[in-house]
Amino acid sequence: MSLILPFEDWPAVDRAMWAVLFNQGGPLDEAGAFSHLRFTTQKIFSNRYGRWLRWLSERYPSLLEQDPASRASIEHLQAWLADLRHTKPTSRAMFIDGVLRILRAFTPDDDWSAQRRLLAALQRAAGRSDPARKRGRILSSKVLLEAGLRHAGPHADAAVTPLEAMKRRRDGTMIALLALMPMRRRSFCELTLGQSVLIMEDEIIISLAEEMTKTGVAWEAPVPSQVEPVLHRYIEEVRPYLMARGEQCHDVLWVGGRGTIVGEAYLAKRIGEVTLLHTGTRIPPHFFRDAAATTLARLSPDAARLIRPVLGHSGFRTAERHYIHAQTIDAGRDYAALVQRLKGGK
Repeated sequence: MSLILPFEDWPAVDRAMWAVLFNQGGPLDEAGAFSHLRFTTQKIFSNRYGRWLRWLSERYPSLLEQDPASRASIEHLQAWLADLRHTKPTSRAMFIDGVLRILRAFTPDDDWSAQRRLLAALQRAAGRSDPARKRGRILSSKVLLEAGLRHAGPHADAAVTPLEAMKRRRDGTMIALLALMPMRRRSFCELTLGQSVLIMEDEIIISLAEEMTKTGVAWEAPVPSQVEPVLHRYIEEVRPYLMARGEQCHDVLWVGGRGTIVGEAYLAKRIGEVTLLHTGTRIPPHFFRDAAATTLARLSPDAARLIRPVLGHSGFRTAERHYIHAQTIDAGRDYAALVQRLKGGK
């Protein structure tokens, strides 16, 4: 039996709550608190809440007759955690966080202080809120850029087989591009030729549509000059070679050894291995965003102002989204120029 209760089997009160939270709104009603979330994020919340409902249906079926918020007492949450002890600390924290975010959004005026303290303790235990988790692992973008270019260049040239050389050029290109264009992992894996990767006569543009970003704000910038040559080589030489090995036919940018689409787990594995090789530290993809923010913050107060547009953060109201979008193009160029300055370039 599935650990997740299917949506059609949810109590009517929970399905009604879900409809309110995700209502897109219209002329006569307001949009729900979660109406801005992408479908994939909605699915994540649905799975976490569905898991909570499945557990309730097995352990405390009478609670399903109560309103959703009243079920999430500290006693019941702790009982759920006890039954989740076989899972990782990060998983337990994510399950509780998912349920509480839904219920708090639906009943924001309720007192959730005890549940918030419980969640904070879980996150500390999982290391998510502990600064020591990142200590020593946030390198400068300059170091990450050099590692990527080294792997795609001299290290690939020294490979024993053509296939290994192609893989190194791919992995080095990914790291170099992430160093100067620190996208979220999902968006990076979804890059597609002709859609989000636009090859122009004199430059390559990365253009993320609203549905590809966490904030729902479009993000666009030209590929920096330091990375453009290796990305061109990957697109024109490496990717066709790998695609041919598996007789694949698709437009997704990053591909595996036989041309299949690279998933997020594989991406994280390869980037971690390559950064460990060249820097002595295993750097996951999402730390590249911290690296960019830290690099900019250390340069100057003016440079620090680029953090928001470079990382694609919104932080403003909906009316200002177009302003953010316009700023990303200039910010991308400025950030690349600053990193070039760190390398001693002109």
